[in-house]
Amino acid sequence: MSASSSRSINLVRVGNIRDDGPCPPCDCQDAISVERTAWTDDNVARRFWNCKNSLSAEGPKCKFFMWKDKEMEECYYKEQIRKMRSELKRKEEFREVSKVQKKLVKLQQAMEADKQVFETHFMELMKQNIMLKYRIFVMVIVVIAMWLK
Repeated sequence: MSASSSRSINLVRVGNIRDDGPCPPCDCQDAISVERTAWTDDNVARRFWNCKNSLSAEGPKCKFFMWKDKEMEECYYKEQIRKMRSELKRKEEFREVSKVQKKLVKLQQAMEADKQVFETHFMELMKQNIMLKYRIFVMVIVVIAMWLK
């Protein structure tokens, strides 16, 4: 199936070819097609080819697409692959949560260390404040004594 527009040429070709065949040439001729694997629920672990430029940062330049594998029928194996994929996602999520928890523990430890430093500084400042008040009090007494003479 192919489609084109008057503004730009966007070819779309979808089809199935033999599993052992080489990567087919891309329609845009700028790049070769690359093999990828689909991981959707409908096409779990199904391989396909598409243009290397289809995932470019500027947006898709070419819409070449061709299945490499035949579609897997709904069966035991397809369901097992789905289950394994779901279990892998849970394990990856668990690993990410574990990483975040470890970072959280490190942050809490750093916060406790900073808190102790802060409390030590605070106590020093409180002592200095008391000493300053004492000095001011003594100075006021001295000034009053001098004034009364």
